[in-house]
Amino acid sequence: MVEVQYFGHSFFRVGFPQRNVLIDPFIDCNKNNDFERLIKCSIASKDLKDIATILITHEHFDHFDKAAVEDIVARENCSVVAHDHILQDLSIPSRFKFSIKMNQEITLRNMSITALPAHHPTAFYPLSFLLACEKESVFHAGDTGLMNGFNEIKPDVALLPIGGTYTMDCVDAVRAVKTMKPKYVIPMHFNTFKVIQQDPAEFKQRIERSVLKTKALLLKPGQKVRIKL
Repeated sequence: MVEVQYFGHSFFRVGFPQRNVLIDPFIDCNKNNDFERLIKCSIASKDLKDIATILITHEHFDHFDKAAVEDIVARENCSVVAHDHILQDLSIPSRFKFSIKMNQEITLRNMSITALPAHHPTAFYPLSFLLACEKESVFHAGDTGLMNGFNEIKPDVALLPIGGTYTMDCVDAVRAVKTMKPKYVIPMHFNTFKVIQQDPAEFKQRIERSVLKTKALLLKPGQKVRIKL
């Protein structure tokens, strides 16, 4: 059983038994005046509890809320997994920092975390993450365009961007699903800003009209779903 909760943009909580993982926290709406946030984060930092690990795919403000990460670590004593250049920017004790590089796998609390490539040229060292625990796996693609390497990733649940402009759009995200063939897919990274406006219902319809057996789940910010695999 995996529980996935969506907080908006690319920010998720993935819950395995006794292991809650946050991915790409983005809570503060005022980080960058060049981007007006149209959909606010559905949770406050202080309300995030029982967190074991935080994963950060890359350094952009809408994926790496430094203040929120530091606050959560101070309260929860949780680990942060990211590339070195992100960890160096965090004012947290070194014992909570776990450096990871592309195509590297580490194990924390009996959960496997594999850092995989992401195609996002404006980021310094973009990553995606494959989480595996007790034969269940979740893939968070981070910010990425369509990649040939997707054919090597076979997750149970895929979290994929559909916003276009900086990432895949609906069409390319469907192509990624056809390559990976996950049991479930959840779209992300859309409608937070004007430049990434997309209709997630279109993505879901494209999946349903295909020959894929994948089930598309559309989550509103704050909504969670328990997935039995």
